[in-house]
Amino acid sequence: MRVSFDWLKDFVPIKGGPEKTQDELTMTGLEVTAIVNIEGDSVMDIEVTPNRPDCLSILGIARELAAATDRQLKVPESIKKNYMKKGSARRGAKIEVQDKKACPRYVGCIIKNVEVGPSPKWLIQRLNAIGLRSVNNIVDITNYVLFESGQPLHAFDLDKLEGHKIIVRKARKGESIVTIDGIKRELDPTILVIADSQRPVAIAGIMGGKDTEISNETKNVLLESAYFDPMTIKKAQRVLGLASESSYRFERGVDFGMVLAASIRAQEIIKDEAGGRPSGKVSDIGGKTIKDKEIIVFLDEIPRVLGIDIPSARVMEFFKRLGLKAARLPKNRILVKAPSYRQDLESEIDLIEELARLYGYDKIPAKCPRFTIQKTFKEERKDLVALARETKKRLLSLGMSEIVTYTLTPRSSIEAMGIPFDNLVRLRNPLSSNQEFMRPSLLSEMMEVLSWNLNRHNSLLKLFELSKVYSMSKDGHGIEERTNLSLGVSGTTPGNWKEKSRDLDFFDLKGVIEMLLQFLNIKNFTIEKIDSPVFDDTMSGGIKIDGHMLGEFGEVRQGVAKKFDIKQKIFLAEISIEGILKYADLNRRFSPLPKYPSLKRDISMLMDDSVEAKSIMDVIQENANDMVKSIEMFDIYKGQQIEKGKKSLAYTLEYRSDEKTLKDEEVSNVHKAIQEALVKKLKAQIR
Repeated sequence: MRVSFDWLKDFVPIKGGPEKTQDELTMTGLEVTAIVNIEGDSVMDIEVTPNRPDCLSILGIARELAAATDRQLKVPESIKKNYMKKGSARRGAKIEVQDKKACPRYVGCIIKNVEVGPSPKWLIQRLNAIGLRSVNNIVDITNYVLFESGQPLHAFDLDKLEGHKIIVRKARKGESIVTIDGIKRELDPTILVIADSQRPVAIAGIMGGKDTEISNETKNVLLESAYFDPMTIKKAQRVLGLASESSYRFERGVDFGMVLAASIRAQEIIKDEAGGRPSGKVSDIGGKTIKDKEIIVFLDEIPRVLGIDIPSARVMEFFKRLGLKAARLPKNRILVKAPSYRQDLESEIDLIEELARLYGYDKIPAKCPRFTIQKTFKEERKDLVALARETKKRLLSLGMSEIVTYTLTPRSSIEAMGIPFDNLVRLRNPLSSNQEFMRPSLLSEMMEVLSWNLNRHNSLLKLFELSKVYSMSKDGHGIEERTNLSLGVSGTTPGNWKEKSRDLDFFDLKGVIEMLLQFLNIKNFTIEKIDSPVFDDTMSGGIKIDGHMLGEFGEVRQGVAKKFDIKQKIFLAEISIEGILKYADLNRRFSPLPKYPSLKRDISMLMDDSVEAKSIMDVIQENANDMVKSIEMFDIYKGQQIEKGKKSLAYTLEYRSDEKTLKDEEVSNVHKAIQEALVKKLKAQIR
């Protein structure tokens, strides 16, 4: 925005030249990017942030400068007396507002017997300084008041208005208007117009019409000052591709309390410079008394946010300089009332930022914040970081590839996984439907990655992700954050001269999990059957340690996979890293090599398909007599030559003693006892 230095001096007693004012304004957050000399006046180009529409005027800039320099603000008497006031309705100009939502307030005033002509020199110089050409004294005065107060005005030739009446309504289908720039513009019912009894005479908040503009023949004027809904103006401006100084302010929000005051200010200048006299009373339609916003500031919060102590007396002084009414309350509080032109002040933090601006950002010392982490939390996080690092290393050594996915996930993915919505963390205003929830699980994101790769013919996928998941706390007032590990395998191994190509399966994933847990020195884990909406009943398992279920894995159900556009078998796992933290041991200890040789024996058996692998392992270990050092299943078969409902299993058992060389007879006795236990307890048929 361009601001005349001479014009600014009418509102604030400025000490020093434009360069000093430039520094003072810039330090308050209104950056002066350039100063140009125009006809002996220094014109400043000021960057105004979108949240400060009140600064799109000389008065708004003057308020900021007066507050920053602690100088008295001089406001024209007509504005001071009529600000936040309401005029008498329906006793002057004939005004009808049909769309009160788009136009909550409309002030109309009739001024008769004006003498339209060239503007005085002072007015022309002021407008030239800010880049506006002079048209005539009436139009120039409306532009002058616009830049002075921030309130757009428009002057109609009253005698050209059919019925001498103003109607604020939406345009009708098929209507058009020739605007003051001479261009015919087609209107639609989304556009708010100012009409007389026959036709539109202006596009509300954007531009007036050619038919009713002020000319040298104009004798009677209807002066408009209104508040238009910002979104209505913004949409119309985009539909028409038409912008103006008025629309620039209306779409950002003008000051509701300035509507009448700006009209009175313009009437005052028109009387002085064009000889006109108001006829009747001002019609103020929809005007209502607006209460100042009340905000509570806690004095203890100021040093916590800013890191500096500002005495309460200084705080009260700053609020007064900003034009904010402040009153002390018990319990170290201040009640602040913000006027209507400060639309950006909504909460306590906004007021604390205002204090920082006046105190001076350059006076706030730069220092690193100091805080102490609780020892238990610090140690826990340190251990978790180490566990995560070692887990990643191990998985990478097993041929897995790490992926990183988004924290936000869509509703469709959660529904596809069968996860209830009760404790999910939902964004109040998501940017898109794909970013509605904070993910409660890593599995849906893993499936998205697998789907993307499989549909692009990446034939071998062994992926993992170690990241955060989120849910609401049990009391519903907080958010819980946990670290999980997800694994995903699918596709076909390439094969070589020694091994044939084959599809990755459930046991590949199970092997990765077991090797990871063994690497973390977790020995007391078990794999148990689970019921899951995601995994197939016959190819799934849960990881349990000391009675706690800390992970699930298995083959994804075909119906679930199809929802992610996956047509082949995929195998997933999700493990709680924080859950296994207290069981993991990252310390490496030397284990001496066995002194005595081992003997291996195989067991081949046929048993019911319903028997779980855990049950078989439990029976073997119960009867192993501490001699069995390892148990490995090397074959499973269901199909031809095997009775329906049965499965063929083959295990290799390794026997060894740490005290002596075992004799064949000793091994055979233990091996036979194990076989008999399997037959007795699980009804196995030894083959």
